[in-house]
Amino acid sequence: MEKKKDINDLISETEKIADIEKCRTCQCLADTLQEFGEVLKKQEVSAEAKERLARVIERAKVTHNCLGCDPCLPVPVSNALAEMGGVAPVSVCGPVCKPILTLSPAWERAGVRGKFSWPMEQGEYIVGAESSPVAITTLGNDDLPTAITEKAGRSNFAIIGKTHTENIGIEKIVKNTISNSHIRFLIICGKDTKGHAAGQSLVSLKDNGVNQDRKIIGSKGQRPVLKNLELSEIEHFRTQTHVINLIGTEDVGLIIQQTMFCVEKNPGKFDKAVSIKKVQHSEAKEPTRLVLDPSGFFIIYPKKEENKIYLEHYKTDGTLNEVIYGTDPALIASTVVEQGLVSRLDHAAYLGRELEKAYLSMCYGFPYVQDSAPGKEKEP
Repeated sequence: MEKKKDINDLISETEKIADIEKCRTCQCLADTLQEFGEVLKKQEVSAEAKERLARVIERAKVTHNCLGCDPCLPVPVSNALAEMGGVAPVSVCGPVCKPILTLSPAWERAGVRGKFSWPMEQGEYIVGAESSPVAITTLGNDDLPTAITEKAGRSNFAIIGKTHTENIGIEKIVKNTISNSHIRFLIICGKDTKGHAAGQSLVSLKDNGVNQDRKIIGSKGQRPVLKNLELSEIEHFRTQTHVINLIGTEDVGLIIQQTMFCVEKNPGKFDKAVSIKKVQHSEAKEPTRLVLDPSGFFIIYPKKEENKIYLEHYKTDGTLNEVIYGTDPALIASTVVEQGLVSRLDHAAYLGRELEKAYLSMCYGFPYVQDSAPGKEKEP
């Protein structure tokens, strides 16, 4: 019988996963690191183990959401952490849990929306006619939304977009559906996502619902737990929406045909109301005051001819303390943190922005001008 893994085993596995760039920069690993935090609140671990985990967190830099990898390496670690009690709300984000959404010009041309009242959940999608009875998910196919929109027009659907995951992705579908009572049909098409089985999980959600832990009954996904939905919201979605299962279908003509069929059979607005749980939104604001970091300050020099960024650290009295260089802004920043050269969060955030700007200046050839670092304290 295989020995049950303890927290140190899981940290060792996570260190190996973090050596893989696409894993280190993926939301899946960020979620798992969150769960580590929950477990560490309940279990005693050595200072060495905490330091090892801290180094993984420092290296992590989320640049993309789930890619549907098969296998998804962080998932077994996450499952083991869940057994230890590491179930953290996905909406409570740690220092690395910040998805970065990069929209391609094709998405922008297609009309991907920004901040507005509906849809209530942010994401990569195209909004059509809000009064249409049809919502469409193309699962793992990123190109289908634009192709369908170009041929069908926007008047025949309310919203169309991709869904890669069996948890957060489905949660967004549910909230955007139940917050629009016009939507009565959900067409699920495109190639299903490997490992996550988002499409199969959606069908299972409609057919079977969830258990008391909000795990989708019958889902083949690896983490089909809807942490950010109330049971009442899930049941409302199941009652409001008819699911059209076209999983695997990428024929634009057939998808449009089914869309028109749904429009023709529209039963009208759903007449039941639901109270939707909302997470607090806070608008970013200018700091009331800036305070000098007692650990010193930095001067940044990008050298395009060497393809390197040089970072000089000075003590508060202006004495040069150390020079760090490299090609990856994330590695430079993590080295700064590891060596204790920054002590304030606002200074660390500033440094991260400037390193990324310096890197982009080398990539695209524009001159780099370093912004003023936090200096003398300002009165609010």
